[in-house]
Amino acid sequence: MRHNVKKIIFRLIMVLILAVLTAATFFPFYFMIISSLKNNAEIAATVFTPSLPLRFGNYAEAAGKVLKYMKNSLIVTGITVVLTVCCGCTSAYIFAKFSFPFKEKIYMFLLMFLMIPGTLTLIPSFVLVNRLGLMGTFWAAILPGVSTAQISFILILRSFIEGLPQDLFDSARIDGAGHLKIFWYVCLPLTKATVFSLALMAFLNSWNDFLWPLLTLSSDDKMKTITLGLYAFGDAQQVAYGPMFAGFVIASIPLILLFSFNMKYFIAGITSGAVKG
Repeated sequence: MRHNVKKIIFRLIMVLILAVLTAATFFPFYFMIISSLKNNAEIAATVFTPSLPLRFGNYAEAAGKVLKYMKNSLIVTGITVVLTVCCGCTSAYIFAKFSFPFKEKIYMFLLMFLMIPGTLTLIPSFVLVNRLGLMGTFWAAILPGVSTAQISFILILRSFIEGLPQDLFDSARIDGAGHLKIFWYVCLPLTKATVFSLALMAFLNSWNDFLWPLLTLSSDDKMKTITLGLYAFGDAQQVAYGPMFAGFVIASIPLILLFSFNMKYFIAGITSGAVKG
């Protein structure tokens, strides 16, 4: 009897802890949504509760400004993800299945970059992009993002590909398949969940990036991504927080939809290497 009471108390404590953590996780989204339906005075007066009337006009005002910035973000993020997947997958396959001089040393050298904080590479990357004449173009935001994101691809995918049964690759070679066909018909189908989860993370990082586009993209309003464009809701005197929060909500919709409809692939990708056998 005492054992059952302890078990019930333990479960109640765990449920309470999970409830608190869940509330802490979703509270910023709640605050963002209710604030998007207020004006500045109402946000200051009622911080954590809704205020009537609900100002849905904030969304109409925000949409007129945000949609053009979302188009730029989709261009930058889409190209970044495509190039990251192409370069990362092929590089991981080469490191896993090819033999060439100094392979392990090159691999370890690439992994060293994971230990370097991104802020330390800002100035060298800025100087390089400037000397290449890419400053003020979308390529200035795309190429450094690709070079950074594919390191994670190489690290995770190489280990995953090396863990695949060698008999599959040997059978494909016996059937006359070369490396290109093996990569396309054997390797990619078996690693698609992992590739998809890594692509989602690359999309998230590129979509939410603020500092690098701020440094490299043109100050022209036509070049701003969503993270930069959201600052268009205010001037030096006053920030329109209601429309700005509405813009945050609109900017979050692509990410919410992407993760909602593809969560099973994301979970399958990040847990694919957790269980062997």
